[in-house]
Amino acid sequence: MKINWYRHLALAINFGVMSSLSTSYYYFNKGKNLTQASFSDYIFSKNALLSFLITMCIYGTNVVTSLLLSFYLDKREQKTQVPLSRKVRNILFFSNGLVVSIVSYYFFLSVLLWFFYNVPFQSFYAGENLHFSDFLGVVLISFFIIMIVFVFSYHDQLRVLEIKNKEMEIALQKSQIAHMKEQLSPHFLFNNLNVLISTIQEDPVKAEQFARSFSKIYRYVLERLDYASCALEEEVAFIQDYVYLLNVRYDQAVDFKISDEVAQWGATQIPTLSLQLLIENVIKHNAIPSEGKIAVTLSVVDGNLVMSNEKYAKPKLEDSTGLGLQNLSNRCQLLFHKKVEIEDVANHFTVRIPLHSK
Repeated sequence: MKINWYRHLALAINFGVMSSLSTSYYYFNKGKNLTQASFSDYIFSKNALLSFLITMCIYGTNVVTSLLLSFYLDKREQKTQVPLSRKVRNILFFSNGLVVSIVSYYFFLSVLLWFFYNVPFQSFYAGENLHFSDFLGVVLISFFIIMIVFVFSYHDQLRVLEIKNKEMEIALQKSQIAHMKEQLSPHFLFNNLNVLISTIQEDPVKAEQFARSFSKIYRYVLERLDYASCALEEEVAFIQDYVYLLNVRYDQAVDFKISDEVAQWGATQIPTLSLQLLIENVIKHNAIPSEGKIAVTLSVVDGNLVMSNEKYAKPKLEDSTGLGLQNLSNRCQLLFHKKVEIEDVANHFTVRIPLHSK
């Protein structure tokens, strides 16, 4: 919860003035003519100041405790990864505000009565100054204050979320466009065209299939330029064509297997072209074995899409900035509020991408 302190200060002062005047007139002129009350009267002014200070204290306490409660709930959600519903949060805020208002009213009233009228704390809490009508009055005042704090804080929160969503949208678009440009780079295009030309001479039927897969890949990339995420089934269909191109180019170097449970999660969302990045990394960071293939498996475990591959160390390791996986993790954080998990052990490299229901 975000707090606009200047606005709340102005509201607290205005509300305190109205509350002090109405309360002081009521108690000072009980059974008397209202015209007798004025600020020239010392007792009336004293009562008005006391009421004003109590109102300001209650209002300020509500704002501070609401901010602390919001901070605690946000920390709890980050730790447990289980977000509270809006209804539960509202109930907690209203309950907290009501209890805090009542407790702070009697606490600050006892302090101010002692300060202004030398009323001992012992006699105050013994019940001499506690009346049921006062309790009902403070409940009504507390409810009004809670509504003001909640409404304006909620409005501020919506504005912050709107700004944050705009920033996230811009960041996603920049990241997406940069990633798409990499796929449409001349290097990628020329390599595949060279493979196609050589394949035409050796196997025309295979070359036709290569050309179809190549055109499907480019069409998919162009169609997804404006989408930050896509359905898993679409991404899997794309990556199968992409792996086919790689196997033609590298002489069946990748043994890509998809577990049966992946099809059951086809409607869930993942960042666009995330699987392409992972497959590219497999080729980039592993030596192609002289015998056999690089085994790559795609499965779903605990709501995460898991891609795991065998590791074959290259004689000379290429420089890696790690920006590709970092960028993917940032995209997942912006889209689904979860980051990519990476496990790099001796013989296997595993990446877990969170799946998100649309």
